[in-house]
Amino acid sequence: MRVPPLPSASPADVGIYFDPPTHHLLRDRLFDRESNPFAGDDILAPYAALHRRLKTSGIEARTADFLPERPDGRRHILISFGTPDRMVSQSVKRYAALARRPDVVLSAFFAMECPIVEPGLFASLPVLEKSFHRIFSWSDAEALLPFTHVPVAVRHFCWPQSFDGVHEHLWSRPDRKFLLMINANKLPRLYVNELYTWRLRAVQFFEEHGEIDLYGRNWDQMPTRVGKTRTPFALRRLAPAPWRVKQRLWPNPLYAAAARASRGPAASKSATLAQYRFALCFENSRLKGWITEKLFDCFFAGTVPVYWGAPDILDWVPADCFIDMRRFSDFAELRAFLHALEPSAWHKYREAARDYVESSRFAPFRPAAFVDIIAGVLSADTSLDL
Repeated sequence: MRVPPLPSASPADVGIYFDPPTHHLLRDRLFDRESNPFAGDDILAPYAALHRRLKTSGIEARTADFLPERPDGRRHILISFGTPDRMVSQSVKRYAALARRPDVVLSAFFAMECPIVEPGLFASLPVLEKSFHRIFSWSDAEALLPFTHVPVAVRHFCWPQSFDGVHEHLWSRPDRKFLLMINANKLPRLYVNELYTWRLRAVQFFEEHGEIDLYGRNWDQMPTRVGKTRTPFALRRLAPAPWRVKQRLWPNPLYAAAARASRGPAASKSATLAQYRFALCFENSRLKGWITEKLFDCFFAGTVPVYWGAPDILDWVPADCFIDMRRFSDFAELRAFLHALEPSAWHKYREAARDYVESSRFAPFRPAAFVDIIAGVLSADTSLDL
């Protein structure tokens, strides 16, 4: 049942809450830009901007753990950016119970993650659709159908970036090495159009030529599988030991090459990218609309990305801003192209990317666009002018 907006409301009549994608960002840490130092440069900036926007309207937004357990005379609006509970099924049950409360409106659910990372989340979207007024996705119902199994009415948003323009002091850096990749040592939950293994193959190829530096966590350890799992933590702690023994006795050449190319975690993605001319920039999946921060991080740092990911990338980003991996039959052909690229051509890619992030075409990815979408949803459900 759809709850109508309040006919007239003041900020005192309404409580607004947000569920973060992980329990680590509860206790209002979602809005604290220093709360997630290992996930990327200022990756929580869009949520901090959202918090500021609401505060200017007199609303102190909180994370969902501050939602009152029982009615207190106000209407409580909840927007979710994922499922912070240990298992998706727990969140689904919690949302169904909240939807039955007369004082709570489940305003919108944003499917922020990718299906091969959180397949359970996407399989649950048809159920979540019954609890939430709106479901938002970076893709569309047809592209998501293999994961939702039945059509889900989704509204579109673009994955919000943390910056509005290039980092000039980094973009202008002249002395640069050849090639890098920044990714943690992980494996998908689903092997559907995944690019995790292609990242490994690319690193192996360029490492054989001594031409790639690999940054990211745990490349000297067993890869971890992304997403939520029912496996107890104690058992997960035991798994790396036999893997290390096996790798020492019968090394997997992909992981052996990655270990040789590894340079450890990048203290700053932007500063690390700015040390290189090119970056292998592979999303974790080839899926319509799945365009994350990886491509834009390169643009901000003045590094030319070799991109592979969203098949509709050219609908969002001009072709002259990046090197499209789909143009090459193999990594040997890519390598020949990179070495043959004249400095003037390399600078053209960089200038095109700078022009793009300063243009209106980049607007859907700006933090302000994300904040505007959420403000519009909240205004519709509260009658507040946000």
